[in-house]
Amino acid sequence: MKASERFALSQWLTDYPEDASFDEVLDIMRDPENQWCVECITVWEVVENFPLEAVAEFIEDTKQSFERFTYDFERVDP
Repeated sequence: MKASERFALSQWLTDYPEDASFDEVLDIMRDPENQWCVECITVWEVVENFPLEAVAEFIEDTKQSFERFTYDFERVDP
């Protein structure tokens, strides 16, 4: 798992399957049968009243933001 993926998951989730890929975790969360909860994934309290699909979007946005930030940071000359 990439650093940006692990960072994004940890920003919104307290627990998820360690052996699952980033995409697998998001797929589980986006499954319509798992709209509000799934046993193997626990969200942080601040988003516990959001549908899992919405939290998956937050995670994807956080990953992209992390990647943009680190890309911009790497481009800056000291």
